[in-house]
Amino acid sequence: MNSLVSVILPVRNGEKYIRVAIDSVLAQSYPHFELVVVDASDDDTPEIMKSYSDERIKYFRQKSKGSVNGYNEALNEYVAGKYITFIHHDDIYHHDKLYEQVRMIEKFADVDCVYNDIEFVDDNLNRIRVRNHEDYYHRNNDLLAVMMIGYGISNLGMNVLIKRDFIERHRLRYSLETPICCDHEYMFSMLDAGAVFKHIDKVLLYYRIHEDNYSGDRDRVEEDNLKIYSRYSLERLREVVGQSNYSETEKCIILGKLHERLGETNLSEACFLEAIEKGYDNGWIAFYLGTLVHYSCYGDFKKALFYLRKAQELLPYRAEVRNNIGCCLYQNGNHEGAYQEFRKAIELMPNCFDAKQNLSYLEIGKHFNPRTTSREIENPELFGLVWKEAEKKRAESDSLKPART
Repeated sequence: MNSLVSVILPVRNGEKYIRVAIDSVLAQSYPHFELVVVDASDDDTPEIMKSYSDERIKYFRQKSKGSVNGYNEALNEYVAGKYITFIHHDDIYHHDKLYEQVRMIEKFADVDCVYNDIEFVDDNLNRIRVRNHEDYYHRNNDLLAVMMIGYGISNLGMNVLIKRDFIERHRLRYSLETPICCDHEYMFSMLDAGAVFKHIDKVLLYYRIHEDNYSGDRDRVEEDNLKIYSRYSLERLREVVGQSNYSETEKCIILGKLHERLGETNLSEACFLEAIEKGYDNGWIAFYLGTLVHYSCYGDFKKALFYLRKAQELLPYRAEVRNNIGCCLYQNGNHEGAYQEFRKAIELMPNCFDAKQNLSYLEIGKHFNPRTTSREIENPELFGLVWKEAEKKRAESDSLKPART
């Protein structure tokens, strides 16, 4: 196991965090890598880079403007590895990230990309939550379906290791049209090219959440997502969901969320209501009907509260539900009730960011637009990504083809 890995680090003004990111790569237990840094900074990042003398670091000033071009310049001109992975200047690799990823991708002949679980940390590297994933090996429709609603493989660029020959065979490059979600778009391109994915059931990446994260700009994220989805017709999206292994309940939820993301509120509402009429006993249906349809789209806070109360009955320990109930109460003028709900959400999840922000504004008497939680924020299996009706089919799959025994 001595294949060279090219770790690509595009950076613009990363002086605050980049040293920790670089040190986490240099400390890898797997020694066969090159760290390709493509720098477009006008802060002290270039000076920080001069302090390193490790011969595994290849440092280049970016030739063209735009954050996405750093990825493409590296892929076009600088990398030499058999495998490609990425790191952002504000994130951290686990000591064994490259070792575990190379070991997995070399175990199976037909795998093109491996990915792992991640841990979200704050600015001081304190744990916020762990994001687990599911194994979508040889089930691209399943992965594509949940990628469309923000699940699947999260924090994609840093979280994957990809065979370079697959990248070059399909000429996969980062899109300049989706700068905020360029890594998300890249995974869709890999899926369209027929990539086979394999999951590593370990936390191997620490994703730092701070006030400067691009992904924190929800409007720009959704704008990029709509550009990504525009490559598919509505009929194709429905076909992908329909042909997936998910249960009928979960297909309703996926389609409902997908229609909402595409701005088709009436179709979104119809999907969730159909699920309720069929008696599907899933609290997330009521959660999304209240949050996405009536709160966010219609601005009907009383009806949103009605459905969120139903969600609370089925999901009594979910901080996301209590936070959104608090948002409804605040919008309806019940500030004391909102205060109690935000407090309860934080009791259930001390690092519930939305509730903490809402409570802080409420306590200082500031008029504000409450921050709703538009999706469950941890333990995705409670939504249904570990979906019982699909397990039998997956267990019977004979698609695993080890490269060696």
